[in-house]
Amino acid sequence: GIRDIGVTGVQTCALPIFSASDSDEHVAKERTRLWVKRLLVERGICPFTRSDRMSGQGLADLGVPAGSIAYHASFRTHPIGLLADTWEAIDRMVEAGPEGRKGVSSILLAAPAFDDDFDLWAGPVFAMLEAGVVAAGAEAKIGVVCFHPRYATPDGKSWPGFGQMHSVPRLEKWYRSSESLSSDSLTTEQIAAGGAWQRRTPHATINVLRADQLEAAESRRISGNLYAENIDKLVGADGVGSEKLALDLEQERQLGVQPKRRDPLKSSKTELRLL
Repeated sequence: GIRDIGVTGVQTCALPIFSASDSDEHVAKERTRLWVKRLLVERGICPFTRSDRMSGQGLADLGVPAGSIAYHASFRTHPIGLLADTWEAIDRMVEAGPEGRKGVSSILLAAPAFDDDFDLWAGPVFAMLEAGVVAAGAEAKIGVVCFHPRYATPDGKSWPGFGQMHSVPRLEKWYRSSESLSSDSLTTEQIAAGGAWQRRTPHATINVLRADQLEAAESRRISGNLYAENIDKLVGADGVGSEKLALDLEQERQLGVQPKRRDPLKSSKTELRLL
């Protein structure tokens, strides 16, 4: 269910998907890790993430070392608690440094309690995250990107978008003009889907990256070509396809979910009725 939390224009889920026990935290982290492996690594959606444990590869000559991916989970149901957990994870990343045995390149923090409210996630939550980075004067150190299981590519008119995902008109322009693709036959709706699948994770997820890594990555790639190629990999004629992508994501979301136990008494009564 959804409840008002007393902040103007902000609502959140009343209950998390599961309690914050150690086993649940492990499950949430594992779901995210499997998503990284499936989409970013095996599908090659992020050229600088080549394993599900490390990121920032291929940027060493630009002075950016590869570091580990720190997986976190927050079971807070209020945005203030979520922000507190996020900043604690950021503090750990800063303390660890970017390299060495304990170095952290990026953070992926899953927040299951926000899975069912994309409007809240894309609006107030992300706005507060960005405002917090600015207020802390941390723009030179970190950048924030957000993901969500119900991510929708912004239409460019009613909603400008968030989390470094471009609007449908811009993605379509890049896709149609890309010289690296053999065909531009995708519809506008398919291009929008290709954009969305790049941001759909098992749980609402906050990705914190080091600013120097973001800057180096942007200088190395041509964003238009990258997004066009990713769309083709995901929903193009020879791509994965939305149906398979949806199935894979749902399998990750179901990891660790115990099947409902059959009630023998209830089953017996049903069988008696049938007789």
